[in-house]
Amino acid sequence: MSKASEPPSVSDEAAGESIKKMKKQIRRANWPEYLRKLGFSDNTVEQCVSKNEVRLNPYWIKLQDKQGRLIIGLEKMVAEEIFTSKRNERVDQILAYNWVKKSVVRNRNRAWFIYDFLSQYPSYDFFKANVRLMLQLNEDQITQIEHDYEGNIKEQRYHMILTWMKAKKLTSVKKVAKALKNIELVAPDISKPESKAAGSSTKADSYSSDDESDSQSSSESDWKETISDSDLEKQSLKKLCLKYAKAIADITNRVPLHATKQESISEEEFGNTSSWLFKKQTDKKNIPPENLFEEAARWYDEKAKSSHETTNKQQQNVAGLTGIAGIGKTTFCKFVLKHWIESHPHSFVFYISIRDVDFMEKCNLLKFLLVSTDHGYKFKPETDDAILDEINKSSDTLIVIDGLDEAEITGDFSKHPHGMSLHQEKMPYCILMNLLNCRLLPSAKKLIASRPNAFLNFNPECKPVFMLQVLGLSKESQNLLCKQYSKTEEQQKHVQDELEKQPNVSALLFIPIFARLIIPYFVDNLESNKPVLSISDVFLNQLEQWQKNPKFHTDWKHLKQLTKLALDGVENRQFSFPSQDFTKHGIEMKSIEPFMCAHATHQHGMLVLDGEKTFFFIHATWQEFLAALHLMVFASYEEFSSKIQQIFQQSSWEVVVRFLFGFCNQKVQEKLKILFPDAQELKNKEKVVKTQARKLLPKLSELPSDNPVTADKYFDDVIASYFKVNKFESREKDSKLYNICSWANEAKDDVLTKALANSLPNQLLLSGDLLPHQVMSFCHVLSVAEESHILNVGDWLNPSTLAGRGLHTLLSTIQQSTHKIPKLHLEEVDISVDFEIILELLPGITGLTLWTCGLTIPMVENLVGVITQHNIHLSWLDLSGNNLNGVGKYLAKSIRLMQALSLVNCNLQEDDFNAIAEATANQDTNMSLLNLSENVMSKKALDSFVPGIHKLGVMGLRKCSVTGDGLEQLCHEISKRQKPINFLSLGENNIGLIGVNHMSSCVYNIRQLWLNDCNLTITCLQALIAAIHNMDHSMVYLDLSKNKFGDEGAIALATCLEKVEKLNVSECDITPVGAEALHTANIEWKHQIFGV
Repeated sequence: MSKASEPPSVSDEAAGESIKKMKKQIRRANWPEYLRKLGFSDNTVEQCVSKNEVRLNPYWIKLQDKQGRLIIGLEKMVAEEIFTSKRNERVDQILAYNWVKKSVVRNRNRAWFIYDFLSQYPSYDFFKANVRLMLQLNEDQITQIEHDYEGNIKEQRYHMILTWMKAKKLTSVKKVAKALKNIELVAPDISKPESKAAGSSTKADSYSSDDESDSQSSSESDWKETISDSDLEKQSLKKLCLKYAKAIADITNRVPLHATKQESISEEEFGNTSSWLFKKQTDKKNIPPENLFEEAARWYDEKAKSSHETTNKQQQNVAGLTGIAGIGKTTFCKFVLKHWIESHPHSFVFYISIRDVDFMEKCNLLKFLLVSTDHGYKFKPETDDAILDEINKSSDTLIVIDGLDEAEITGDFSKHPHGMSLHQEKMPYCILMNLLNCRLLPSAKKLIASRPNAFLNFNPECKPVFMLQVLGLSKESQNLLCKQYSKTEEQQKHVQDELEKQPNVSALLFIPIFARLIIPYFVDNLESNKPVLSISDVFLNQLEQWQKNPKFHTDWKHLKQLTKLALDGVENRQFSFPSQDFTKHGIEMKSIEPFMCAHATHQHGMLVLDGEKTFFFIHATWQEFLAALHLMVFASYEEFSSKIQQIFQQSSWEVVVRFLFGFCNQKVQEKLKILFPDAQELKNKEKVVKTQARKLLPKLSELPSDNPVTADKYFDDVIASYFKVNKFESREKDSKLYNICSWANEAKDDVLTKALANSLPNQLLLSGDLLPHQVMSFCHVLSVAEESHILNVGDWLNPSTLAGRGLHTLLSTIQQSTHKIPKLHLEEVDISVDFEIILELLPGITGLTLWTCGLTIPMVENLVGVITQHNIHLSWLDLSGNNLNGVGKYLAKSIRLMQALSLVNCNLQEDDFNAIAEATANQDTNMSLLNLSENVMSKKALDSFVPGIHKLGVMGLRKCSVTGDGLEQLCHEISKRQKPINFLSLGENNIGLIGVNHMSSCVYNIRQLWLNDCNLTITCLQALIAAIHNMDHSMVYLDLSKNKFGDEGAIALATCLEKVEKLNVSECDITPVGAEALHTANIEWKHQIFGV
């Protein structure tokens, strides 16, 4: 457009008339937007618009050009276009004149873009609570903007964007659009489409022209986003949840944690015995956070195959996480969050701290999921339901529930939850349990973390089937942490050497919260060589440092009140505290800063910026330490006495009790008296604490001493024996033993330690996963025992795992004493360092398991050498899970001394089988068991065992690649036995009809036969049933699970139930028709049938 066609000048009077008309058409709040869209600068708009008066006069509507021309037809433009979603063509034309300054164009384009962006978030509450967080505006900035532009929410939102742009130094619309997209906000499209006609452009064209050239004229273009409000809120909420989860998952300077599958087999879960006996179920390998749910799914599949029960497949999406106090459960949760966000960047992620849940107030599922998230989302039924529907459809949703043991509920989690729908409001307990049993969000991945006590009496339907146990810091992680705190490599080595000199302290380094207190203490006190007396002493040292640090304002007066608050919290299961609790106890917040963290509360869907906050202790262990400090130092003797019995009876006080014994340490008491001169009756309280411990000593006589079912007896009836073993186990009693030992170790009281040692039964069974501090405390007691004790470490069916230096500590203690270890059953333990000690102790051992312990051929050669040299008779030797190719010639020398030998998954070769088979056939005595499962075996190798099969009570050949032809000679020899073979496992071998025909010739001479997953058809089954019919006695057990013979096979099996006492038909494609046939036939015999 040329200058000849410039718009004519308009008189001030005419302009004034236009203004009067416009005032009737435009709301006061829209004046700033109107002016900006005309191209006025922000400074000009600020002068034009005040809180009390709208001033729009001819001066302010002049374009800022040299000639001061006025815009014509102003009122018409306003009335028709200016506040619609379309760019105004007439205004664009006027601005296209070459006499318009570029700054006006830039102002105009930026204003249109910002207001367009604001239209994507129409709700001010939602914008303020969500978008401003993503823009990283602080509370002071928000407060100032709201004050300056009070009553005009559109102006407030505009200035929030403007403040962010200035902070980020975004000078063009293109840069603004890119920055918005980078923080995952919906930015208007600024792409440049083709012009509809020469000399015209779309609104996006105008955006693109920013900082380049004068604006060109534009045609009307409808660029309004079609996305709905609910979709926008859904997207924004997802992004905010991810942003919050990222903040939670900040694991800077965190060292890797060791976590393993926790085994917990109940009678109800025990079904397919073949899987439990010839394939180890306890998987002690380290499970990294990124593989958590893959491992859960894998383990679930294995469990489903081995169980006769109907299982809920969605349970593979749920994982439980447990571990002792301070072991790193929350940190592991953060690792899971971090890896999930990295691999699923567009998923819903929810982190729930149970301490934030009010179990007394109803809520819907979305409120429950967002309880710990700073979201500011305004709950509305329609939007809530839409969001929940999307979450429900997604398989990428992650829900992490942390701190179950901190739930403020009455009782435990044993109550059965009522069912509920996705959109119902229910009590949080009901929502939590329905999430865990997968009635709610069945496809979502869920991780729930807690100390062990919360899972003790858990509703079985809701308890995770896959449980992970955090074992804390490995030796490598401890060294890495030591490196982080040390200034030089030399200092690091010096610290590690000093720690090694104090084994009672170094045994605690696997617990992260202790390691992060102990290692810095050693770094700071290398020159003074101040010893660490106990873990209570470590916490006291940290307390003293905080009190001396000028950065904090720790006041002993307020500390006393804080310890009372901590005690009340532990007693009432309260782990979060509103600010009025501190006011009630007379506590100034600044004086307790090191101990507390703050969490902003929510109200009506908005983040409360300047309102109520909830506080919690930096770690539950610190709350428990302060509770113990109150009892021992500040509480009156009357208050102390009234609570002490309850404290010793309830498991939730376990950590508090340990701190109490730490305060009974005489040197720690001296420090307490210096720090707290007014400490009340420490000696009297000490006597009460120790008296409570002595009351428990008589109960130690009830501790288990050994597995009452030996291997040879076990296989007489494997299922009945398993139940006996299960009922005999008592982890609670084991836990009590380790707790009492830790008390004595913490107190360093010789009298109490000796009394405890003399109360131990002569024979003890140390079973399960033993942590380093448990072994250290037990050995501390055992070392002062006046009599010799017999220690059975694990049993042949359930080996023990000793983490860290636990094995070395135990074996060294035994080596230096008169105590004996007749049974040493270990699993997933690195024995390379302690193998020489094992060889030294071997003459006193009668049962040995070294499952997946890193054995090598030279180590086995030395082992066999000691066995033969000392003529050691072993009731059980299990070397499974080690790569022992070539071991046969060595074991052959000592097989005559073994009652049972297990070599599962040892990569045995032809020569190994031949050597073992020959030695078995030539020995004078019978063997109760030979298990060669999971080793590939040719027909020739299998035939080599034929001469000695009459000397075996149990033979395990599961998953050995045995074929039907390969069974011919073995079955023929079994048929000639004078006494039936007790147990024969052929599961997971494709033996087909040929193999079944061979088995049919000797089935009468087999008491328990496992043919699970052997590809048996109905034809195979009929041949086997015919042979069973001809028997003159009954079989104890027949396992046919995972053979797909269906109802036809079930109906056929119903005819031979008289001859089969226990039958397993799990996963055989049997419908209710086949199940009914089996149950009807079994009415008379009342035998056990698994799998229907």
